[in-house]
Amino acid sequence: MNGFALLCRVQVLALVNSLAPERQGSKRRSRTTRLALAGVVAIALGALMAAYVALMGMGLVAMGLTEVIPAFALVVGSLAGIVFAFMKARGTLFGLADWDHVMSLPISRRAVVASRLGTVFLAAIVLSAVLMTPLFVVYFLNTPADPASIALAVLSIPLAPLAPVSVSVFAAFGVTVLTVRFRHANIAYIVLALAFFTLIFVGAYALSFSAGTASDPAAKLAAFGSVASAMGAGLTALYPPAAWACEGIISGSALPFVVFAAFSLGVALACLEIMQRLYLPINGLLASKGGARDRYTAERLRERRSGASPFRAMMNKEFLTLIGIPSYAFNCLFGYILMVIVAVALSAMGMRELLTSGVVDGVEITDEAVRAYASRLVVLIPWVYVFCSGMCPSAACSVSLEGRAAWIMSTAPVPPRTILGAKLATNALPVAVALAISAAVLLISGEAGVLQALEIIVLGFGVFYLLVNIALAIDATSPNFVWNTPNEVVKRSMPIMVTVFGGMAAAFGGGFACWMLMDTLGAAAAGDALNLGLGVACAAAGHLVFRRLCHRTVLFTR
Repeated sequence: MNGFALLCRVQVLALVNSLAPERQGSKRRSRTTRLALAGVVAIALGALMAAYVALMGMGLVAMGLTEVIPAFALVVGSLAGIVFAFMKARGTLFGLADWDHVMSLPISRRAVVASRLGTVFLAAIVLSAVLMTPLFVVYFLNTPADPASIALAVLSIPLAPLAPVSVSVFAAFGVTVLTVRFRHANIAYIVLALAFFTLIFVGAYALSFSAGTASDPAAKLAAFGSVASAMGAGLTALYPPAAWACEGIISGSALPFVVFAAFSLGVALACLEIMQRLYLPINGLLASKGGARDRYTAERLRERRSGASPFRAMMNKEFLTLIGIPSYAFNCLFGYILMVIVAVALSAMGMRELLTSGVVDGVEITDEAVRAYASRLVVLIPWVYVFCSGMCPSAACSVSLEGRAAWIMSTAPVPPRTILGAKLATNALPVAVALAISAAVLLISGEAGVLQALEIIVLGFGVFYLLVNIALAIDATSPNFVWNTPNEVVKRSMPIMVTVFGGMAAAFGGGFACWMLMDTLGAAAAGDALNLGLGVACAAAGHLVFRRLCHRTVLFTR
């Protein structure tokens, strides 16, 4: 039991440290400060999520749909940890960096798997508590508070995510097996996941748009009410265990809730038993790295690289790295998709209809205001693409992603300009293509003129080019080669934050400055001139940053 408790402690500390990683050899005080700041940020985000969910519950109460809240809370709590479990299973349960050390411990295999699986369940339960507690508070404040119902609601919080997270772990297991046996499984996984996120994004805004186009507030309320009512029935039909728990909470009856609890605990225990039996085979496959990759002999690799320049070979390597690390792909590819989504949305819905629908942060703009400022509003579209381009920062952390294999690149007989240029081109070329496609869609649909389409490309690429070169310079001059997981540099490194938050600041600040300039001078042409001038200036500044980086940086020396 002491060994199991120690393993659980190690896993929890590893999970906490992954949220605020620090370089090896850093001082204890620095690590403590970093963890404290991460804790403050996590508490703030949790409070924000709880407040948002509570407002949703209050909205359901205002529409007379209080009875829908328990079903909504249970399904939200059940689904809360699915994505987290799916992403964390690889590296927590499978593909361990210290696989040989873990399995040599004098602890049973079941205890090892239980400690690692328990960490995933614990994180899902925390998320479930953050999302379900505000909804239940709103529900019981607006209905007679029966002690039995309150007790069952509290018990449902840790039970709700157990079964869905177990299924998510099985799905991650299946994907892991495919990754070992099927050479292109990572690409299929990334494509499906991005398609799923795109459907959620498009569906949420389509729902807001369809309800927002109603002619008056009463019609909008009725539209949302019908959707929420159908949602309550649909959710419980989609996930019957939620209906069992919901019946127990509403009526205070213990029998249906006991069935729900038995189902949730049974699935979790079955997951533990199955995973511990398959633990050795799956990790053995991952350790052996067999399959299709073994067919690439040295002779075949020489044939494949014949005729390719070093620059092109390094670009191919960067593309393969991008699609070979799912978290890297998710973090850097959705921005490209978002650019096209925005263009298609504006073309299909029309900017006038979108602005007057109340979808944009709930702000309703009258037709008269749109007609008065139509020419100025079109000038602001390029700043939307500045925001989107900042969400494609694959080059920002590309030097650190070399990791402990950085010595391979350091021995390559090419200058730093070739290496850094390949990393930059792998990011800059897709951004330019995505911006060109978006501009073409808006131009063909008539939502933007030739000048505005040119501004989308020039301004969007110019600001991106400056930010990504600054981030690349930061990463190249102070790389982190001692990371334990790619997430440390893909999601939480300074170069990534510079690109993403810099793009957000540039989009909002530049858009505001552009609007104020047009309002002061009374002409949309002033905004057009500002957009084109800033785009060219930022692109030139980005090129200067890149040239300085190539001349003054010695790569891979740390």
